[in-house]
Amino acid sequence: MKSGRREEQRVTEEKMESEQSATVEELVEACLNAFDDEGSLKDASLVRMFLMMHPWYLPSSDLAMKLLHRSQGDNCSTKLRMQICHLVKYWISEFPAEFDLNPDLADKIRGLRDLLSQGGDENPSCLIDIESLPSYEWKRQVTQRNPSVLKKRKVSLLFDHLDSCELAEHLTYLEYKSFCKILFQDYHSFVMHGCTVDNPVLERFITLFNSVSQWIQIMVLSKPTAPQRAAVISHFIRVAQQKLLQLQNFNTLMAVVGGLSNSSIARLKDTQEHISSETRKAFRDLTELVTSCGNYSKYRRRFSESVGFRFPILGVHLKDLIAVHVALPDWVDPERTRVNLAKTQQLYAILQELAQIQATPPTSTPTQTSSICSRFPWTNSTQRRRSISCPCKENPALSSPLLPAPPQALGPLPR
Repeated sequence: MKSGRREEQRVTEEKMESEQSATVEELVEACLNAFDDEGSLKDASLVRMFLMMHPWYLPSSDLAMKLLHRSQGDNCSTKLRMQICHLVKYWISEFPAEFDLNPDLADKIRGLRDLLSQGGDENPSCLIDIESLPSYEWKRQVTQRNPSVLKKRKVSLLFDHLDSCELAEHLTYLEYKSFCKILFQDYHSFVMHGCTVDNPVLERFITLFNSVSQWIQIMVLSKPTAPQRAAVISHFIRVAQQKLLQLQNFNTLMAVVGGLSNSSIARLKDTQEHISSETRKAFRDLTELVTSCGNYSKYRRRFSESVGFRFPILGVHLKDLIAVHVALPDWVDPERTRVNLAKTQQLYAILQELAQIQATPPTSTPTQTSSICSRFPWTNSTQRRRSISCPCKENPALSSPLLPAPPQALGPLPR
């Protein structure tokens, strides 16, 4: 009997691999069979992919109910109940935020555990520990400043006391902290809607990216003379070339390049004449690195070769998710019974890489982050608009500008 079941499992798995499709029930069965009698995972790749990607076509609460019904079936053996518990335990350990932030899912898993306990399965049920989860509410918090406080308080936008390395570290810390709040559900919502509607965490990250570019423009245009503006431009190019590139922070590097490429800066002829040829070349190299030519081929090659901490240009990877979603259907049949595994695998490859990046923090954290971060006016859009319109008395360049049109990696994205 057991050999017959193993043969049936083998045939099902071969069919899944050859046809690149499977029913949800077949995927659940394959995940359960990935655990041996001791709870060891024989192959984590399919299990992790299914547990991360199943909300694309099946709500997590529905998956929990499927497992609950399996555990109460007439033909559910002790071994199968153990496999269910091991799968749930792995699910909780790998994706704890999903259980903390989804009360309905947590309640259904508690129900599963209680039913197993009532049936006398004390050992299996004790594997399911959902009470010890830490709070992940911070991942959903989007801080808002009090407008009345902002009006009363004067905030200096100058960071002249920070050298290139310190400024790059602070910018990296700010963006990485915001990036770590993004969850699977945020990416999924963005792909489904094509915009950041009802997606405040991802919207805040995109706002931060755009604010860095706008802040750089403010710093340049607020200087009264061409030499001073050229000095600020050169400073930010050094920040990008000497430190952001070293930190492998390609997202902030793109924001810096985009800010310096803005037409309000690129058209300033007198300012351009005060920038050295070496700095001009450095900026051209940076621009070529993040150019959209060849579907960002130079950036992709450099990013794929990076090891350790690395910060992607998130807009590029968001567009990859949308491209896969538009090109491939979720289901391979009109009845919507067989999941398109080719699409699932491609989406998973992108999302798994982003998840691994979130789990790899920067090698160094800047000191006095709270006081510095509070001075960045990211949430005060009115102040940004007012500041960026400061007059700059200089004749527009008649020749081709030093700084090309800004590369369009992240947006503008619709809201």
